[in-house]
Order: sequence, then C-alpha cells, then structure tokens
Amino acid sequence: MFQTTYTALCFNLSNTASPEGLWLPMIPAGNFSGIDKRSWNNSNPDSIVAAFSQKLPFDVEHSTHLKAPNGDPAPAVGWITQLQNRDGEIWGKVEWNSEGHELIEEKKYAFYSPAFNFDGSGNVYSLESSGLTNQPNLNVPALNRREEEDMKFSKEIIEALALKPEATASEVLTAINSIKSEKQTALNSAQQPDLTKFVPKDTYSIALNRAETAEGKLKAVEDAEIEALVDSAIADGKVAPANKDMFVGMCRAEGGKENFSAFVATAAAVVTGKEEKKPNLATNSKLDKEELALCRKMNLTEDEFLKSKESIAAYNEQNKDA
Repeated sequence: MFQTTYTALCFNLSNTASPEGLWLPMIPAGNFSGIDKRSWNNSNPDSIVAAFSQKLPFDVEHSTHLKAPNGDPAPAVGWITQLQNRDGEIWGKVEWNSEGHELIEEKKYAFYSPAFNFDGSGNVYSLESSGLTNQPNLNVPALNRREEEDMKFSKEIIEALALKPEATASEVLTAINSIKSEKQTALNSAQQPDLTKFVPKDTYSIALNRAETAEGKLKAVEDAEIEALVDSAIADGKVAPANKDMFVGMCRAEGGKENFSAFVATAAAVVTGKEEKKPNLATNSKLDKEELALCRKMNLTEDEFLKSKESIAAYNEQNKDA
C-alpha cells in the first residue's frame, strides 16, 4: 500500500544560523518513529536520493497536499533543490524566498516537517515536500484520513489480476510486475530457436563440410576395394584385362561387388597369363568377324573366348532379376 505522511517528523528551526541555502535533515537513517509512535524505515537512502528529479516545495502546514487539491492557494516559501545521503540520513538543501525569510526571521514558525512516500511495510522510497509548522506530528486537521486512505482500484483490475477485493496497492503492483516478468520471459524464449528443428548456419556449414569430407574418403576407400577386387580376378585369369573398366563399373552399382564376387567364385579361368598363346582361329569359326578381331587383339584362342563369353552369359542370366 503506497501512502504519504505529511507530519511524520518535526525539526526545530530555532538553532538555524542562516536561513539561506541551508542543508537540513529530512529523513533519519534506518528505523525511526514519529511522536505518535508510528514507525518507518529508511533502509535505502541512495534510492531516495535517486528518486529526486526536480526541486520540491517547502510550504506552510503542508498546504501543497492539504489545500492545493481543493483548489486553494498553496504557495511555497522555499524550495528543496538538492538531496544528499549523509551516513544514511537524507538531507535537503533549502533555498528560501522572501516570504520564507520573513517567516523564519520573525520566528513565526519554529519547526518543519518533511512529507515522504512509504509503502505498506513502512519503507520510505521518496521525499515529496516539507512544510513549516508549529504543531508537532498528526495535529493537522483531516490529515489522518488521507494518510490512512488506501489507494482504490476498479473491480475489473482486481479481477483481471486474480486478487482479493481488498488487495492493497503493493499487492497490485507485485501482480503487475509478475505479469511483466512472465511476458519478458516468454518473449526471450520466443526469440530462441528450437534446436531440434533449426541449426545455426555456421554449425550447419561445419557439419556439412565434415560430411562431405567423410563421404569423399569413404568413396576413395570403396574405389580402392573395387579396383583390388577386379585386379584379383584378372590375376586369377577369370577376367580379361581389357574388360576391367566394365567390371569396375559393374561393381560400383548397388550390390555390384557381391554379384561380381559370386561370379568370380564360380567362373572358370579364361586367361592363364603364364604363356603367350596364339589364337587358333578356324575358318569355320562360330564367332563373327568382330569377335574374331577381338580374339586376336586379346591374344585368345576361339575356345577361350567362347568359355569367357559363356561365363559372362551365365552370370548375366543368374543376375538378370537382381
């Protein structure tokens, strides 16, 4: 509950040496009480000084708060132009006008009383004004009613904040700040991408480069294995060297290595490579001209070529549905 007290304290002006540019104590340090035994707490003096944004009126009998709201004159007799934290006490620098000088020099007022704002727990959070007075603490008429009056809020606001009808200003402020905090938290969460759905660009680039590098290395290893597999078949005489590229391409296809290995396991050797053989090509050959020319080029006999051709045909027949 935010409240304002207007005659909480009374300080004596009788020992004031000079009424011009005075530094006067306004709010005591720590816990303090008024003449009526009510207590307050000045636990954060720096925040009170920080809340000071413009000069504050120094009036007579708190007319700023008691008369001005009713449209009655409430002239200032001086102004509080600065605040200081002096070992926990709040001091204000006061500059009097001509009326203020007169009132003090003629000793028409002997005391002054600061008006400050405090919350429902009695914690002071700002200075509002100060006033000359000869009536100590709560003797100003109608003052108590304003001090004890709670700040009223509409039914709609109370219900929207899910508070009790008798909620105080402090409770309302706490609820509002809680909503603001939740909203900010939700906003911050919305600005953070879901890492299960999105990947930062730099992280994606690094991962992509690594994948491409690994894929290139894997392909190189696989090519080397295929080359070795076909070279082994050539060394065993089961594949003619001239057909190496064809069988390498076959092995690169899906399931190609397995199919080629099965073919090599059952194929007869068609090329020994141990001695040079000259083709014995009969004039009544079963081969056509192109096949005869290929036999001569590969240094194969007609029978060897036919066996190789039959082995390939058998392999193709075996794997035609693969």
